Amino acid sequence: MGKKGKSKDNHLRLKKPQRLTAGLTDHEHPAVAPDGAHFAYYAGEYGAIQIYVADSGGRLARCVSPGGNNTQPAWSPDGRKIAFRHQPTTNHKWDILEAPLFEGQPPRALLADPEWHFKHPCYSADGRQLAYFSDEGSPGFFHVWQLSLESGRRKQLTFGTGQNHAHPVYSPDGARIVFHAYEGTDASRQPAVTNLYELELNSGEVRALTAGADQYKHPFYLSDTLIVCHHERNADGVRFLEALDLAGGKAYPLTSGEHNDKHPFPWVDAKGRRWIYWSSKKLGPELEGEPGTYDIFRARLVGAPAREQRPGRKPEKKWCRTCPMREVEKGNMTSWSQARQLGVKGKRQACEDCPAREVLG
Repeated sequence: MGKKGKSKDNHLRLKKPQRLTAGLTDHEHPAVAPDGAHFAYYAGEYGAIQIYVADSGGRLARCVSPGGNNTQPAWSPDGRKIAFRHQPTTNHKWDILEAPLFEGQPPRALLADPEWHFKHPCYSADGRQLAYFSDEGSPGFFHVWQLSLESGRRKQLTFGTGQNHAHPVYSPDGARIVFHAYEGTDASRQPAVTNLYELELNSGEVRALTAGADQYKHPFYLSDTLIVCHHERNADGVRFLEALDLAGGKAYPLTSGEHNDKHPFPWVDAKGRRWIYWSSKKLGPELEGEPGTYDIFRARLVGAPAREQRPGRKPEKKWCRTCPMREVEKGNMTSWSQARQLGVKGKRQACEDCPAREVLG
């Protein structure tokens, strides 16, 4: 559930969630069309998982995938196609298909090989490239790859034998890719340890965004400096949505974890308002006798990282017009009780990082 009200430690917060799906099966991994008129997700039992597209309110859902398992939908930048991973049967490798939504044509294969897995597609902002992850050429190890949709050429972007890389997503400026990595190579390790990494496409440099013994998964860029993901604490199994401010180096919990939240997808509407779609369990009203399944929810993201608060304020070292530090430096103010007399801010009004707080206590 989104947190209410502001606090010093969490400037970013979600408003009241709205439930968009309901039923007797799980609905997961939402992806919003560029214009926000529709969103895609997958639902169904293993062996027959399908991709559905619904309108912005969760109505009029229609299946756009073939039989078998189909997951991880991604919209093309023009909103006319959806790419997703496809498995004809549970004995097959995973392929990546692309479904035209308005041309009356069946999905076509973008990547398919009986020897290798191809998973989690993501279009670049210009629609010319497709990021994905695969074990091509490295059985047992998954790395991030890129497919040129114009030439069909494939290029491996990450390497190594100490991690499995997954869930690549392009930054809005197209210069970077964020992904999560399973630390270690033992696929049966429970609980898994996963961290977020960012790849600079020009240099090939990879830098860690998180560290520790938890699980950080399914990252998406809300902006070039803000990422949303879900964070699962391995110590107690609590899973919640989190925003990571890359410029400020802070993390902001967006949900409490009470409802096992996962798969966040950010979207910005035409008015610049920010939204998060995600999968959550047992949140909101449920039908009588309905089991506790995952459903899709959305909520507005409001507030800003701490560094973005009060954008009109001058840097503290230059002192604002009524900053008490001005008078402290002149020797005119030696206690907070003198603030009103001197026409400057008192202790309650002074900026949180004002040096006067340290001087006067």
